[in-house]
Amino acid sequence: MAFQSGPSASSPPARPSFWDISAWRAMYPGMWAWVIQRLSAVVLLVLFPFHVVNPYIAWLRAVVLALVILHGMHGLKVILTDFGFPARHQRKLLWVLTAFGVAVFFWLGYLRKAYWGFF
Repeated sequence: MAFQSGPSASSPPARPSFWDISAWRAMYPGMWAWVIQRLSAVVLLVLFPFHVVNPYIAWLRAVVLALVILHGMHGLKVILTDFGFPARHQRKLLWVLTAFGVAVFFWLGYLRKAYWGFF
């Protein structure tokens, strides 16, 4: 058996560069959901202490509410996927949960404005 110095058929393909736009375009919606959930968690970790210190900033309350709902809806998608939700319906699940999250955000925002002066 001879030593091969070049790439062989059994070696994995080279990963595209982080800055390669075509690699980002190739991501499917489930992967974008994963990235968005992780980013929302990081932003929540940064914003939540500011919200605790000064809970009366309206835009901060709205952003924290939106991020919590976004993070929760994507977390629910992960839970359902882990418990065997069919793979062929996961894109539909993503869009249904996203629409539900938007509806919950506006409903909670309306309730807070109408009853408690949120926005």
